[in-house]
Amino acid sequence: MFSPPLKQDRHHPGKEPGRRDEGSKNTSSIQHPISRLWRTICLLAMVVLIGALGYHHLARIGYLDSFYMAITTLFTVGFREMGDVNSATKLFTIFYLITGLGIATYAISSLTALIVEGDLKGYLKERRMEKRLEALRDHIIVCGLGKVGFQAAWEFKQAGIPFVIVEKLPSKSGNLRLEGDIILIGDALDELVLTKAGIHQARGLIAAVGSDADNVLVTLTAKQMAPDLVVVARAARLGTEKKLKAAGADHIVSPYEIGGRRMAQLLLTPDLLNYVDVMVDKKPVELAIEHILVNPGSRIVGASMREIRLRDVTGALVAGIIRPGEGLRFNPRGSEVFEAGDVLLAMGTHQALENLERLARGDSPES
Repeated sequence: MFSPPLKQDRHHPGKEPGRRDEGSKNTSSIQHPISRLWRTICLLAMVVLIGALGYHHLARIGYLDSFYMAITTLFTVGFREMGDVNSATKLFTIFYLITGLGIATYAISSLTALIVEGDLKGYLKERRMEKRLEALRDHIIVCGLGKVGFQAAWEFKQAGIPFVIVEKLPSKSGNLRLEGDIILIGDALDELVLTKAGIHQARGLIAAVGSDADNVLVTLTAKQMAPDLVVVARAARLGTEKKLKAAGADHIVSPYEIGGRRMAQLLLTPDLLNYVDVMVDKKPVELAIEHILVNPGSRIVGASMREIRLRDVTGALVAGIIRPGEGLRFNPRGSEVFEAGDVLLAMGTHQALENLERLARGDSPES
């Protein structure tokens, strides 16, 4: 499938009229094996049909015998001749062998190439990926499969969160640890590629491509296409944060700054960092941190923390309250009154968090 020539875009002045995007190139290339397959099948069928009609009229035999003669002659099997073997039949057989054998050889070699070269397999794989992309909702788009992008994708994979990787270089897409996941080969700066990745149905995007300048452009493009999308951008150099913020990035991460800060904290407060690791990583112990929404029908609405005694009732600890328009209230006091729409930052065992979630929904917690 080919896309129409693109007009000059004021948002992308570098695009020339009539130039195809990478997305349209990929789409046209994956259609090629199927068109070759159909052409080959039609070519073989046409040669067999011509031979059958020729033998039917010249040798004066039935249609089944005619197809039999056409097949055996075309593939040089030649068990026996049927019907009226006259001069016209002999001349037709000579012509049919010379022309038909060449066409049949070409058709068979094309079919073999499709199978051996893997073009057909690649096309079917692309089609399966497109169907998976169409079914995705509330997923994460990871732009760039470098060290940062790979680690982010791996965390999503471990947590069971659906994601799509957009990578420009095909050589980076062969990581065995991400085998079976959706990796879209294309430029994250291209709106067609982001649309194919499902940006309008995504919950967030990570901009971790090669350079800070590209990350600024990816953020700007993503925010223009989906203003409500949460964008987390990587900043390698100092001073890039302002540009990413101006482009619309919701969160900015500097791997070098975070790495240096963590190395220092491991020497200053190692016990505190170990505690944080236990909170974030759910594998070592039965402990987790969750965001829990307070519904209007919950009995905790209008009551204070001291009155509800959430720790005794549910077993979960409320570390903070996120209130719309006010932000995070860390370590709320006992006099804090819950309101509908509050988001509780709670930690505890999975059972305790489930109890608190039922209570926040308006159900009765388990004892």
